[in-house]
Amino acid sequence: MTGIIEDIETIKVLEPYLLPRRYRAGQVLWTEGEVSGRLVLLDKGRVKAVRVLPDGSSVLLYVFSEGDVFGFLPFVDGGPYPATAIAVDDVEARVMSRSTLRRAVRQDPQVAMVLLEALGKRLRQAFSRLGNQANRSSVAHVAAALSLLLPEGDGEAHPTIIDVPSPIHEFAADVGVTPETFSRAVTRLVETGVLKRLARPKLQVLDARRLRQIASGQRDE
Repeated sequence: MTGIIEDIETIKVLEPYLLPRRYRAGQVLWTEGEVSGRLVLLDKGRVKAVRVLPDGSSVLLYVFSEGDVFGFLPFVDGGPYPATAIAVDDVEARVMSRSTLRRAVRQDPQVAMVLLEALGKRLRQAFSRLGNQANRSSVAHVAAALSLLLPEGDGEAHPTIIDVPSPIHEFAADVGVTPETFSRAVTRLVETGVLKRLARPKLQVLDARRLRQIASGQRDE
């Protein structure tokens, strides 16, 4: 599974400053509004980023997976975290404190450039999802959430198996639908040949390109 930072030399620069850390499934890494920044390199498991809206509902912004580097936004602008990060599975990671990250950037400015590129990519993806949120059907909402579980850079010509975070009712809440609506949406995606149900919590994505189209609001009915 490929993360957003693929430059081996850059990771080598970061490695001397990273410390191992484990998080239990369901454990909060940080909450929306916190200002203490850190960089996380995810070695095993997944972490979801969730934003709480003014009406109390939540929006699933991203699901980070093995190889992803994230969590350094407060370092960049000095502001708070815009979303809450929660471990989906038992997580093994390597982390770097804000002060250590500053030192790493001073020693190698290229590190800052790579991290800024990664940040820009994530922000564009997040704003795109938020912008389409109001106009999407429940099927599109679910398709968008399932698209987040696809491996980074995954090809679209072959089936891919994804693990749906459990418990389902929590994941459905992150998507902004009820568990029943989530189940009906999955059934609809199965009927249209986009998904195949496997033993829970796994789904097989038969057509990743179509799943992403539906996520954007195209032909989801």
